Amino acid sequence: MKLYFRPFACSLAARIALEEAELDAEFVQVPGDGRLSDGRHFSQLSPMGYVPAIETRGGFVLTEGPAVLTYIAELAPEGSLSFTGFSDAHYRMLGWLNFVSTELHKAVFTPLLGKTAGPEERAAALARVTKPFGVLAAHLAGKDFLEDKFTVADAYLLAVLNWCEASGVAIADWPVLLDYRTRLRARPSVVRAMNEEWPLLKAA
Repeated sequence: MKLYFRPFACSLAARIALEEAELDAEFVQVPGDGRLSDGRHFSQLSPMGYVPAIETRGGFVLTEGPAVLTYIAELAPEGSLSFTGFSDAHYRMLGWLNFVSTELHKAVFTPLLGKTAGPEERAAALARVTKPFGVLAAHLAGKDFLEDKFTVADAYLLAVLNWCEASGVAIADWPVLLDYRTRLRARPSVVRAMNEEWPLLKAA
């Protein structure tokens, strides 16, 4: 299995999940021009050009972050990254994956971190952070994780919260979220994943 990634992009969540579950994978960094070392262009695997993408030995390719994370969770030893199917907690976890994807990743951070957004679009994206951050802060007050244990939804939320400083989002205004991020950054799987990608980010 190969995980295609860019350093500290949302694909960091998939690396964290693989580390947490102790699953074997080959990590393939996608260069800026998308040209892979095997001669293919990354768009042949991910038509939108987004990471993460998972490619199995059998040639099955899966894209879109929430789908990739759910796939990893289902490969992991039972219960290590998610909950049993048809449980309330399982579907709440899926809800959090989609919440992070739509309300934060796409609506807030994509415009702030992209190179094409103008001042008005950036201001609108910054304004949009208030409601979802408020929802998360209220939910996480007194909790260690989004649900009763660490799941792929927490890995995704952490990867996104890592972008706050670079995007101008003042996470310190939400102490609950800052504390949550600080705690997760100390988790062994997260430490390993971030230590692998930090030098790659600095070199990019």
